[in-house]
Amino acid sequence: MRSFQRTAFAVGALVTAVVLMADLLGAFRWPEDWTLDLRLKHARWVEETPGAQLRLVAIDDNSLDTIGRWPWPREKIAMAVDEVARAGARVLAFDVLFLEREDGTRGDEALARAMSAIPSVVAVSVRQDASLDAAWSTPAGVEALRRLSDAASRGVDRDMAEIVAEASLQEPFRSRVLERPVAFKALAAWSVLERLDQEDRLPPDLDGFVRLMLGGSQDAERTGDFGERILLERAWERGESWRRLESSLVPVDTSGSPQDLPPIPPLAAAAKAAGVVNAEPDAFDGRLRRVRPMFPSNYGLVPQLGMMAALAWEGVALDRVRIEGDRLEVGSRQFQLRGGRLPINWPTRLLAGYGDHAGPQAVVSIGRLIEQAEARRLLEAQRRRLDELGLDIATGVLGKDRAWFDRATLDGSLAREIEDIWSFDYADGADDADLAPEQRRAVEGLREWRMLAAAVSDGQRRIAEGDARLRAILGDGLVFMGFTATGTMADMVSTIFDPRTPGVFSHIAVADMLLNDRDLKFAAGWSSPVAVLLLGLTAAVVAARFGAAAGFAALAMLLAVYVGVLGVFLFDRLDVVYPMAAPVFAGANSWIVATAAVAIVNQREKQRIQRQFRARVSPQLVDMLQQNPDALSMSGVERETTILFGDLAGFTTISEKLGGPDVVKTLNLYMGAMTRELTDRHAYVNKFLGDGLLAFWSAFAPEPRQGEYAVQAAMNCQRIVRQIGERPDRAGLPPITLRLGIATGKVVIGDCGAPPDLNDYTVIGDSVNLASRLESANKQFGTAVLVDGRTAESARDAGLPLLGLGRVVVVGQSVPVELFEVCLDEEPGERIRLTEEAVSHFAAGRWDQARAALVELERRCGPSKTASCLRGAMDDPEDRRDGVLRLRAK
Repeated sequence: MRSFQRTAFAVGALVTAVVLMADLLGAFRWPEDWTLDLRLKHARWVEETPGAQLRLVAIDDNSLDTIGRWPWPREKIAMAVDEVARAGARVLAFDVLFLEREDGTRGDEALARAMSAIPSVVAVSVRQDASLDAAWSTPAGVEALRRLSDAASRGVDRDMAEIVAEASLQEPFRSRVLERPVAFKALAAWSVLERLDQEDRLPPDLDGFVRLMLGGSQDAERTGDFGERILLERAWERGESWRRLESSLVPVDTSGSPQDLPPIPPLAAAAKAAGVVNAEPDAFDGRLRRVRPMFPSNYGLVPQLGMMAALAWEGVALDRVRIEGDRLEVGSRQFQLRGGRLPINWPTRLLAGYGDHAGPQAVVSIGRLIEQAEARRLLEAQRRRLDELGLDIATGVLGKDRAWFDRATLDGSLAREIEDIWSFDYADGADDADLAPEQRRAVEGLREWRMLAAAVSDGQRRIAEGDARLRAILGDGLVFMGFTATGTMADMVSTIFDPRTPGVFSHIAVADMLLNDRDLKFAAGWSSPVAVLLLGLTAAVVAARFGAAAGFAALAMLLAVYVGVLGVFLFDRLDVVYPMAAPVFAGANSWIVATAAVAIVNQREKQRIQRQFRARVSPQLVDMLQQNPDALSMSGVERETTILFGDLAGFTTISEKLGGPDVVKTLNLYMGAMTRELTDRHAYVNKFLGDGLLAFWSAFAPEPRQGEYAVQAAMNCQRIVRQIGERPDRAGLPPITLRLGIATGKVVIGDCGAPPDLNDYTVIGDSVNLASRLESANKQFGTAVLVDGRTAESARDAGLPLLGLGRVVVVGQSVPVELFEVCLDEEPGERIRLTEEAVSHFAAGRWDQARAALVELERRCGPSKTASCLRGAMDDPEDRRDGVLRLRAK
């Protein structure tokens, strides 16, 4: 293996080792989560929705718009629960917190009654007490809290300063309690309540607890309404709710938070079980990826809501649920935990019917349920009124008794009798004003009965249709009730679907995992280090053995196979999660760094070649090729370029006078000086054409200031040629002048010639020809430097002296171009003004004014070939036609 290959492999191996160490230290946890998000969302070939058991009653925007702002009267929610039960749902799980009683109504009792009709899972909220910091968890803090609770129980209505003094609290606990006296009184009440419950000394009712917290006072006036009674009532109700839910919790000795919030006691008593609704997004990006299967409380472990709902639907007892290390066991099934939490195996989309209407509907608006319940209530009222009218008609009009009425109602004969009476006796004269009062009352009763009977029939049909639709959606299902509304009451979490995904879908996803065995199976812990080593070292070998292009292709194929097979195929088919972030990072970066090491070694070799060959080829070309060897291409690239053609006028005369060696020396003198000037102005001097040269800009990359550089270089080259001609050693030799033509336009730059041996990096295009013609056109105008309009446009902002010669067709071209002379006069202002005035008249066809301007030009500035050209054009019918000057001689 050559030295640069050994270096590449060593560097790649070092990178692999660094990545391996970072992976073992947990640095790739968040990137790995991100790759799992991508797989959950994009790596499944078949679209997956939650299982067929799962349904949602959505508290959506339309329902809030129709029924009103949340919270709604509990009776409304009870109506919806009744409809869910009537539709045949097996379990109803509430992702709604009912933490406060509804005063002044019987809504709580109505909701409790409705919940008793269907196995219900109520929502519990758990959270840490913000009033307690870490100091309270120390032995001194625990003891201070115990003394505070004891002191408060001997008169919670006293001033907190008195209670603190009695508890003998020291700093920092004393000042913290005095800063928040109400919060700490509530905490003390809860602590006392829990201790009494654990010691089986709990009073039988709230009043007994209040008397105890007042130091055992029996004074009715003192135990009546007082400021602290509300917090005592809340503590008592919270404890009452927990005790009623205790049978549905996992009986483990745990400790919860003083602010864990169960539902109110009537609903806790009516529920079958309870589940925690708290979402705990990742701190890294706020996205919900994992849930705790169990939450600690002072009364046992509370399952997560989705998990508890699934257990209730299956009828699995909580004693069959265990957590063993990083494994959750539910009966005979096992689910892997990560850091004690259950990773959510999200489906590829949410429930059918949420956001669209594709597939079997699985979402029902709660407003629809309430409308169905209200329609049912209306129908019952109509039926009662129909029975009242029927009885009046049977006894008053038909002369029958109640027994006959009951039989006739059941067999339908009452309806037939009423229709017969109406048809034969009243149909034609039912509204006759001559009817006796008794007859009129009979007619009115018959008419109302018939209308009401039709309304009842229609209502029965509509309700039956609605019941059938609801049974089709909710029947035998595990139904969740939760918010999908987007307003101020929105319950949203960030997920793979959207930063604002309704939180209820996290519970649905967890229930789906348990009910349909959709657990994520994570590869063994050693798989990530092994994959890092394999991919990292293989990438290092690839970088060492192959060139950059071939190595990149090989690496891409290697990573594609790893990601495609382990990251996509096995995930899609088996829900197996192999590590992606660290191995792919190791492979990619091992190759990148190793390839960079190869490039550095190769660069040293290039520098050696540079030192050897720079004197033999253009230094610019050497530099460009070293940085981008692929820049030379037979196909070339199209780019806007400024081209300069130059010719030394009078050099032929010098050649005749001087000998051969002196001619070459003289030519090198002029060309060397001009080349230095051109290259200093960022030009690429392409070739020497005898006593001429070709240079262009933007040879290797676009040059925004190329027009400006070209004009400046042209002016400096003119100065250099003039200075060389004035040197003493040039005395006696014929004068040499320089003609330059400059044009800018789209051309092709590339490697042209007879590849692979005889190539020339040059420029081809119409603008090249134009620049050559402009160089020659200097003879016609008596100028030294001519540029086209595009060049003048890019150089105009530099303040260079440009004289506009109008539109000109040069020899060998057919399309007129805007032509400009670069003035070399010290004060060209007057000449520019007068010449452009004449050109303007010429272009507009004002021949007399043009001739007068030319006369004035020559009078002030002397004879001018430009003036001669314009006069000749004014005498030419073709030029007079369009005001374009056509050159007809080189």
